[in-house]
Amino acid sequence: MTGTEPTMTDKWTIDVSLQHGPYRVRAEALLRLEDGGEFVGVGLAEAGLRESPISQVGSYLAVTRALSDLTAELLETVASDVARSVEVDGMLAGQSTN
Repeated sequence: MTGTEPTMTDKWTIDVSLQHGPYRVRAEALLRLEDGGEFVGVGLAEAGLRESPISQVGSYLAVTRALSDLTAELLETVASDVARSVEVDGMLAGQSTN
């Protein structure tokens, strides 16, 4: 292999939305898979003063927390899928020796 061979490409899209309230910011990160699957992560943070030079900090923190939550959702799904796969493979291996 030279590393120049074409590879299969999947496209996953993450949309992030922010809802600004008077005291907090809520971020939602929505991951859409090509097969129609979706994962959602949510993050909350205190809202900064709009006139402040660091007013974006609350938004950044909320988005970071939403992406972290999304990561946790994906890891849980992977762990569950792997566990199911091991169980199924183990049952099939046990059946083939009988």
